[in-house]
Amino acid sequence: MKIPFGYDFVAFLDSSRMGEIFEFAVVGEETNPIELRSVADWTIRYRLQGVRGVSFVINLGGFVKQFQVYIKPEMLKNYDITINEVKEALENSNRNFSGGIILKGSQEVLIKGMGQIETLEHIKNTVITSRNNVPVYIKDVAEVKIGGKFRRDAASHNAKEAVYVTVEKQYGGDTLAAIRNIKNALTQIAKDLPENINIKPFYDQSILILKSLKHVEVSIFEGAILIILVMVFFMWNLRSSFIASLTIPFSILIALVLMDIFGIGLTVMAIGGLAIGIGKVANGSIIMVENIFRVLKEKKGQASTLELTSEAARDVGKHLFSANLIIILVFLPLLTLKGIEGAMFRPTAFAVAAALFGSLILNLTLKPVLCSVFLKEKHLKDRKNPVIEFLTKKYRSILTKSLDHKKFIIAVFVILIIGAGISYTFLGKEFVPPLDEGAIMASTVMLPETSLEESIKMGTRIEKIFLSFPEVISVSRTTGTAEASEHLHPVNHSHYNIELLPREKRKRDFNKITEAMRKELDKLPGVAYIFEQPIANKLAEMLTGTEGQLSVKLFGQDLHTLNDKIEEIRNVMSE
Repeated sequence: MKIPFGYDFVAFLDSSRMGEIFEFAVVGEETNPIELRSVADWTIRYRLQGVRGVSFVINLGGFVKQFQVYIKPEMLKNYDITINEVKEALENSNRNFSGGIILKGSQEVLIKGMGQIETLEHIKNTVITSRNNVPVYIKDVAEVKIGGKFRRDAASHNAKEAVYVTVEKQYGGDTLAAIRNIKNALTQIAKDLPENINIKPFYDQSILILKSLKHVEVSIFEGAILIILVMVFFMWNLRSSFIASLTIPFSILIALVLMDIFGIGLTVMAIGGLAIGIGKVANGSIIMVENIFRVLKEKKGQASTLELTSEAARDVGKHLFSANLIIILVFLPLLTLKGIEGAMFRPTAFAVAAALFGSLILNLTLKPVLCSVFLKEKHLKDRKNPVIEFLTKKYRSILTKSLDHKKFIIAVFVILIIGAGISYTFLGKEFVPPLDEGAIMASTVMLPETSLEESIKMGTRIEKIFLSFPEVISVSRTTGTAEASEHLHPVNHSHYNIELLPREKRKRDFNKITEAMRKELDKLPGVAYIFEQPIANKLAEMLTGTEGQLSVKLFGQDLHTLNDKIEEIRNVMSE
């Protein structure tokens, strides 16, 4: 593909809003915004682009460094030079040329002419033309200096000028591995930065992921312990309880193997599926072991342990197979989901189905073998189970009363079913339940004609308001749109990434903090705002293409009519 002269393009690997996994600010005390942006562009971004797992790096804020030539019209007239001649002279002088090849024996030496502009003096001493055999330089007709490129974006960190850097991972890549590589790279990059410039990370998706994984893993462990205790109390035999409990770790191992074979990552949703599966895999194990124990005890001496175990396993094996198969089939439709729903729920469904499949194999094969080996006649002592006796007594009483009042029981359950159906219509419905991510994403919009300078001024004021809250660690703001970003925002639109203290170190949760922040922002005229959380914000944009939980899109051909109608809609909704 041939790119026309004067045009450029940026190519990068596919990613998505959820791929924005790491964000940091480049800050420097009393550092020129041009220098901040130059360091971010030429030192940090280019080195991060080569990090394994990174798709794209977006810089926003500061000023892009430029060599600026300010033409003096009176001097152009004096030397009879046009602006195009000045432009052509600059373009022609800012090039490297090949000087051919020199042969030196059996070797070739490449000759390269270095003409690329690197300093102000190079520009000043560029020859435009000659008059009366006297060269006319750029410095004769213009003022040359270093300045910042005209911008439509700005960024700050804790109310001070900064460069806001967003790192996107490659689509389908390992988030934790990519973030680990990014952190290692930033540690090395920080050593090469000027002393007055620092990197301040404020958003790290791995923190929430690891915290969530830890919570789910602890829940799995606690659930497994509770299930084993329930087995002991209800089976009242340590050997049979131990045999039954082995299904839990072995079925999880089988599920992990199947997940690896089919390329299912160990995400929070997948581990949640394993947690669901733990309770279900224990059911079949208890039924199998309890039935074998019962048959061995009741028919003790009538046949060998192996024959009685085989008989007991055959009695319940077919029922266990059909019961597990039914549950697995219930989860199979979830495996066909596409899009973001599939990405979220497929791992859960697969983990549950894999765990149930593993438990089915274990219950039909391993459990009878273990029972035939470890449940000998000397272990089949007739012990009374006080827990079962107590529950059986209570159940008999409840069952007798229920059978004596059949119509009443049926009526109660019909009313409950109808009540459940009515209650369902009043339940709140969300794609993802609200979480406390440890951060707040605030967005503000001012009047459409607001300038970038005014947005920056108001944004700095809002940052100071957020920083006044004791729960806030840092506030990073972006205003407008970065050059290479696919997310377009006008200069009257600002985002604030508010880093909070860990939940265990603060008294107020997300809702209470944002409620207090709203009271402060309501005092500012002409500022509309919303509060979200980073992942919820990214997810909302992926699903709807807009921010916020509720959005209205109006389509039409007449812009004036659209403006009038959207104002009417806004006024109605605000009431």
